[in-house]
Amino acid sequence: MRPGRPLVRFLCAGAAVTALATPLLAVPAQAATTPGQIPDVLPAPGPGVTRIQIGAFNDLHGRLEAPDETDDGAPVGGAAQLAGVFDAMRAKNPDTLVVSVGDNVGASTFTSFIQQDAPTVKALNAMGVAVSAAGNHEFDQGYADLTDRLGVNGRPGADGAAPLAAFPYLAANVLRADGSHALPAFATTEVGGVRVGFVGVVTQQTASLVAPDGIQGLQFTDPVAAANSVAAQLSDGNPANDEADVVVLLAHEGSSGTDCATVGTEGAFGRIVQGADPQFDAILSGHTHLRYDCEFPVAGRAVPRPVLSAESYSTAVDDLVLDVDTATGDVVAAGHQVLDVVGFAPNAAVQQIVDDAVAFADVRGREPVGSVTADITRAFSGDDDDRGTQSPLGNLIADAQLQQTEGAGAQIAFENPGGIRDDLLFAASGGEGDGVVTYAEAAAVQPFANSVVTLTLTGAQVRRVLEEQWQPAGSSRPFLALGVSQGFFFTYDDAAPAGQHVKSVTLDGAEIDPAAQYRVTVNSFLASGGDNFTTLAEGTDRTELGRTDLEAFTAYLGLPQNQGLAPDTEPRYAVAAAPAPTVPAPAPTTTAPAAVVPTTPPAAVAPTARPSTRPTSTAVAAAPSGGGPLAYTGAQTAPWLAAGAALVLAGGLLVTAAGRRRRV
Repeated sequence: MRPGRPLVRFLCAGAAVTALATPLLAVPAQAATTPGQIPDVLPAPGPGVTRIQIGAFNDLHGRLEAPDETDDGAPVGGAAQLAGVFDAMRAKNPDTLVVSVGDNVGASTFTSFIQQDAPTVKALNAMGVAVSAAGNHEFDQGYADLTDRLGVNGRPGADGAAPLAAFPYLAANVLRADGSHALPAFATTEVGGVRVGFVGVVTQQTASLVAPDGIQGLQFTDPVAAANSVAAQLSDGNPANDEADVVVLLAHEGSSGTDCATVGTEGAFGRIVQGADPQFDAILSGHTHLRYDCEFPVAGRAVPRPVLSAESYSTAVDDLVLDVDTATGDVVAAGHQVLDVVGFAPNAAVQQIVDDAVAFADVRGREPVGSVTADITRAFSGDDDDRGTQSPLGNLIADAQLQQTEGAGAQIAFENPGGIRDDLLFAASGGEGDGVVTYAEAAAVQPFANSVVTLTLTGAQVRRVLEEQWQPAGSSRPFLALGVSQGFFFTYDDAAPAGQHVKSVTLDGAEIDPAAQYRVTVNSFLASGGDNFTTLAEGTDRTELGRTDLEAFTAYLGLPQNQGLAPDTEPRYAVAAAPAPTVPAPAPTTTAPAAVVPTTPPAAVAPTARPSTRPTSTAVAAAPSGGGPLAYTGAQTAPWLAAGAALVLAGGLLVTAAGRRRRV
């Protein structure tokens, strides 16, 4: 056993080392467990063995309230019950650590969002989170917000104010322009006399998932090389490097499927599983909101390496049990399971934080902002939202932003599908009545609160923006369908070569002039080149509305002429008709190609009736908090809301629906 060190020390990594390739075999996930219980995954340890336990979650996204329920009405997840699972783990084994694999905040429900996710971080502190990987959504409001307000080191930020997080955020593969680490690369702590080192990495695609102007000067590097350099540092025998007996990788990157045979081989996460240094005793992952429970043999290791992911939104947790030889510090046995967060007693302190946040949000959220006559929705493929198909709701938001920026000369507006996280449903979510849209419901649709920007592009640049819907190779999605404002229309050929998909572009029926200038409105995420729409970052003569996209949307919904809005199901793009073949004639003639005729695209965009996933609008009486006042009071928050400057600045992946629906 290596000498003990101060609890939770975090330092930056040294030089990279070469990853070791290893043949992989997969072990499938275990069967579902009994609600409210933590089954044994290993027999009792023998003499000379210390058993430690690690409970982990990922992609919470501010889900303070239970996001789902069982068929008999039992809550699934929620911050208080999540804390209750960890209470049960600690009761079973006091040598338990609780960790997060990132995306604790951002793309949150209204209850957390309305206070800039402060209640969520307060709940994580109360449930005893020791460390967290940084997820891409931790950068939604920019790097400075992460370091100075959320707090990456569990100690005061740059301005001397106490940070929200009492735990460190880790990301070994995030570097400044000079190559230094922008966040702590690892953290070490001791439990049961065992030194445990946690190494964090974030998806390398983060730069395309958050607003670029918030991460200027940062590099998101190869997570495998970054993680392996730290693993080598923690096991090189040099006490100055803060040695660890057990090393766990917290990777905010995940598999695109749940089959263990592909978890370890495919995509960016497969490269992590295959390339992670043998010093890593386990890999805990997230980002893709999936559930898998696998293990893989690693050359030179007697014990297969567990690889786990606990779905999302607090609906599941990883339970990792490691038996460690007391004399050598080696892991001699590993047991693991992914548990449903169902049937556990809620933690009272965390429940009080949730209740206070619900009461605060309910007052603001009940305010009506407009009305609809039918559901106005995103596009869907089965039960999942389809960001590759234009939607009535995306087009409506574009219409709203165009109308709100007419004073800046706006002619066209675009909306990215990843910025839309819920639907406007006709059925009442509380006591407001059918058809009434409340502030909470509108905020669930647009939770990021970007600013609204109007800029100038040439017609050629507008066409390039449309081409950028076909995303670069290796992107999370091959195509992102922009919502477009009324009067704008384009035709396309999906099979055409890159850069040649768009065949015609019209504004109010007239083909746009490549050399002419057009005023285009987008949110600030797109305006800075987010979601790989890099041409928008070239826009000139920028004017900000002075309102967030949420405020622009609610202002539009509140206009007298917009009461009783109905969905516009007519697509604002179409597949271009192929040119008609030339038919030989007796006399030589020239046959002109057939005109482009708009046709209905193959994917339907008509709205469908779906159950609401919005937060409840039922009033909850606030009780005195045993943990002190919330970090943000109503008086503190109101000026930010009025200024449109205090809500969350956007990221790209994310996800608002209940965990069982697994929207990525």
